[in-house]
Amino acid sequence: MSTEPRQSMSRSDAAAGTRSRIAWADAARGLAICLVVLYHATNWTAGTGYDVSVLREFNEPLRSLRMPLFFVVAGMFATKWVAASWSTVLRGKIFYFAWVFVLWEPITLAVRLGTGYYKVPDADGSTLLGDLTWSLLVPRSELWFIWTLAVLFLAARLLRPLPAWVQLLAAAGVSGWALAGWEPESIAYRGAAQFVLFFLAGLHLRPFVEAYADRLRWWSGLLVVGAWYGVTWAVGAYGLESTPGPYLLANLVGAMAGIAISVALARMVPGLGWIGARTLPVYVTHTPLIHLILWIYWSNGIWVPAPQSQWMPLFMTMAVVATALALDAATRRIGLGWIWGPPRRWLASP
Repeated sequence: MSTEPRQSMSRSDAAAGTRSRIAWADAARGLAICLVVLYHATNWTAGTGYDVSVLREFNEPLRSLRMPLFFVVAGMFATKWVAASWSTVLRGKIFYFAWVFVLWEPITLAVRLGTGYYKVPDADGSTLLGDLTWSLLVPRSELWFIWTLAVLFLAARLLRPLPAWVQLLAAAGVSGWALAGWEPESIAYRGAAQFVLFFLAGLHLRPFVEAYADRLRWWSGLLVVGAWYGVTWAVGAYGLESTPGPYLLANLVGAMAGIAISVALARMVPGLGWIGARTLPVYVTHTPLIHLILWIYWSNGIWVPAPQSQWMPLFMTMAVVATALALDAATRRIGLGWIWGPPRRWLASP
């Protein structure tokens, strides 16, 4: 997800932004957010009772690609913040994340409660209030990603005095252990542990990541994607996901495959990079929008039989992404851009 507040660019800035490595990074964010929306649309549609078994099978191997790719790209653009003073980090990045989380967590949980998708049995207003009271410490919704990013920025700043290799080695141990099946109270805790290696890899190994992306050719990209799928399949087929190490390897190769796919898509689907530069509105609104769409279906007794139901998450993903981007454009035109983040004058810059 793009974690920088949006701002207008000069022509020279825009030209610089079209360089291949930036183009693929935006495409990577666009790809990842679309895959995240598809994943949640598929799961919630299945939970509503519709047959989406084909897409569930499609989504399963992508677990080792979606979020590793997201966090590598996020880490690549964290360098200036990690090098900044503590006050700048707190008044810039952390304040930004806190603003978004505090504003959208109540909306997300309220829509979930109102549409009947709250995961707690017999949930009511008091359940919602209790969860919101503790949400800054125990996130409950898909906004865990925002919370996790804030934690990773703080961790990277705290670890700055340590050599990069020490950070990466320790993070590999943490991520390998967490990816082997750690199930804490909040998905945010799990996400921070699982993906700390990928964030720090993007942060400390950016020159190598960019060099890898620049050297990719169509045949080498296909080889990497094939290797990722093969490793992911083998880990699942031999029941190695719960063993620390193998699934971490699948995620590492998945991040490389995601970069290879993003490099190709940046050339073939330039609009994906445009979406990638606007991922925050999609991320914070997609779950409430999915719940509202499915609620309209089931509350009105609209049943979509198989195999037509297999298409529901795909159409829902397209509708949700388009709606989120339209909301982003409309709110900024009428002075409501603050729903996506605090005014820039309130934020510190590195």
